[in-house]
Amino acid sequence: MEYLQYFVFGLVNGSILLLGTVGFSMIRRTENFLNIAHGQYMLMGAIFGYTFYEPLHLNLVVAAVLAIVATTLMGLAFNAVVFRPIRAHGGLYLLFTSVGVAYVIHGAIEAIYGFTPRAYHTAPPAQIWIAGYPIISSLQILIIVVAAASAVALHFFLTRSRMGMAVRAMSSDYFLAQVRGIHTNRVSTVVWIVSLVLAALAGVLLGIYGTVYTDMGWAMILLILSAAVLGGVGSIYGVMVASLLMGIAMEMSVIFLNPAYKSAVAFIIIMLVLVFKPEGILGGGEAR
Repeated sequence: MEYLQYFVFGLVNGSILLLGTVGFSMIRRTENFLNIAHGQYMLMGAIFGYTFYEPLHLNLVVAAVLAIVATTLMGLAFNAVVFRPIRAHGGLYLLFTSVGVAYVIHGAIEAIYGFTPRAYHTAPPAQIWIAGYPIISSLQILIIVVAAASAVALHFFLTRSRMGMAVRAMSSDYFLAQVRGIHTNRVSTVVWIVSLVLAALAGVLLGIYGTVYTDMGWAMILLILSAAVLGGVGSIYGVMVASLLMGIAMEMSVIFLNPAYKSAVAFIIIMLVLVFKPEGILGGGEAR
């Protein structure tokens, strides 16, 4: 039963990582750069959710929705003011700019909220017991269901809607999409919205499940980069699978290793993937 508990922990953490990594991967494919600020958007979602829920005493669902909206608006503002004006200069400029944005967000949050970790004080979740062991809680089930529903919704958006098909076309070839009459700025805005919503949602769930601390954005971006490489940077389905596998592998490793080395397991996996299958477990050549 202990193994099953660790598996559930890994599945939950992998579900949160999935939400964060999918949005990161979409930006990578459509905007052609690694957005290092993505982890800080997760932090913004978590801290906004905490603010609306704890000091302002709003309903948890309302607080989560407002946190997602606030994070999305802030992210779109950064895109309009900082990223879009320099897009023509290429991915390297955007990469270094995203590092600067990450430090700005991180510094602003530390200046406002300080360094003290915070927690959502929610009611204890119900537990499902098997053979005398608490295997999974209602909160863990909620996180897994939300991640699964988001993945299914994104799949239908990309495959069944006109805007989703435009996103896929732009991901495959930006300039060809322009020639074919696709409004690339509009598509880019939609991709940013989807990415920011998923990042904020992941941040809120991470805050509710654990604690909110100001360095969580840096911790998450390392795991997001690892999951993106494992799945194949740009492969939406690849990063979904990779996120779940990484979350499970990290938690299951605790059975054999000191928990302090849990994060190192992710990077060992990445090193092995880069050596033996650098394109990722499902490849990253296409936007899927």
